[in-house]
Amino acid sequence: MLMSFTASSAAESFASWIDGSWRESDTRYPALNPATGQPFTNLAAASAQDVDIAVASAGAAFRKTRGARPATRAEWCRSAARALLAAHGELAEVLSTEHGKPVAEARGEILFAVRGLELAAESVLANGGELPQVEDANKRAIVRREGLGVWAVITPWNFPVNIPVEYIGPALASGNAVVWKPAPTTAVVAAKFREILLAADFPQELLQLVITNEVEVASHLVTHPGIAAVGFTGGSGTGRSIAKSAWDKKLLLELGGNSPIVVLGDADLEIAAAAISNAAFWNAGQVCSAAGKVLVAASCADELARLLAKRAADTVVGSPLDPDVTMGPVHLESGIARYDRLVADARERGATVVTGGERIKDKDGFFYHPTVITSVGRDAAVFSEETFGPIASLTVFDDEEDMIAAANAGDFGLVGALFTTDLSKGFRLGERIDCGLVVVNDTTNYWEYSLPFGGAAGRHSGRGRLGGRWVIDEFSQVKTLAIDIR
Repeated sequence: MLMSFTASSAAESFASWIDGSWRESDTRYPALNPATGQPFTNLAAASAQDVDIAVASAGAAFRKTRGARPATRAEWCRSAARALLAAHGELAEVLSTEHGKPVAEARGEILFAVRGLELAAESVLANGGELPQVEDANKRAIVRREGLGVWAVITPWNFPVNIPVEYIGPALASGNAVVWKPAPTTAVVAAKFREILLAADFPQELLQLVITNEVEVASHLVTHPGIAAVGFTGGSGTGRSIAKSAWDKKLLLELGGNSPIVVLGDADLEIAAAAISNAAFWNAGQVCSAAGKVLVAASCADELARLLAKRAADTVVGSPLDPDVTMGPVHLESGIARYDRLVADARERGATVVTGGERIKDKDGFFYHPTVITSVGRDAAVFSEETFGPIASLTVFDDEEDMIAAANAGDFGLVGALFTTDLSKGFRLGERIDCGLVVVNDTTNYWEYSLPFGGAAGRHSGRGRLGGRWVIDEFSQVKTLAIDIR
């Protein structure tokens, strides 16, 4: 039985929800609070046999409900949205405690997810069929969309409510079933979210929850013969492995990024600094669209570095449950070693650390100083790798053409940004940045559910699109009915 959440209790455990009930296990692992570095509860880990049961239950639910009309499925999503909205305050505390993001950001994430469920309902109702013209006078053809079957959905820890909704909402709206495996380090949030959705009016077996910290169990889910499609948000390396092992399934992959941010000499630097600091420090920089390589014109590089350093200094770092805090701990202690490596490498190659660049030593937990680095060389690891932490790194350029070439260099192509007061340049140069989404004069973290989101072709940032009507296309397949009327 799933017990109520209390941040101080380590005796309770949180379990998978499979085939209509909470499924306990003798195999357990701890859930950590990144603000303290200490366990606060534990989780029951599912087995491969549990995966088999979950897939079978989801498959049976899919077959039972595949005739449900779009209006019915849309109401399932609206009902889920109402349930989530009613419990968002309680869930925000769990999210903040387990993840480490400030509680205000946690509430914002959950409310954004509410909107995601509502928009999934709207999108499926707006996605009508077609009546193509055919040459055979005795035939009439109808082209419609229908669900694929059972999806394996594997989600990361950085947005443990909103990213699952990006998949679960469209999946339910499009007539699919889902076996959801959340990140093991934010599985308490997932269990509480699943518990909240029990109050929603949809066939509950359409959404199975499998909690595990075992790679073998996750691999069994991805390759399971009962799975028709796989949705995954996470690192590019894991995405590549999934693509290889699940080659026979429909794939929707939203992977890594190293967002290029081009700041031209005519940019409004106050606007640019506000947007870049948001991209670097919001959610402690743990966003696939976070600030990657900031490519700044030499004429304004010093001033931009000064403005970013001031915003870093104004960032209030501390307990995520403190309402005055604007940046909590990073989620994983292992991330700190990566940030240290990237900062040290940049220094060795001639970069200057303007502020930050190290762990906060007078706090328990996994805290890192908001960091600004300038004069970063193109040979530095931070120039080409996904940082996934609170670091803004600036590389100085004299030539706009060189800036665009540098923006397009490397393996990633998820989100980019461009800052200029010249609207023509904004269009012309923005169109040349090879990313799935390019934002002019705002943060790379800008996105709305109504917009398509995904990586550019030929890069390591994924395939397919989340968002709006485009994600409905991903979660459905085209079927043609040709009817002879003689």
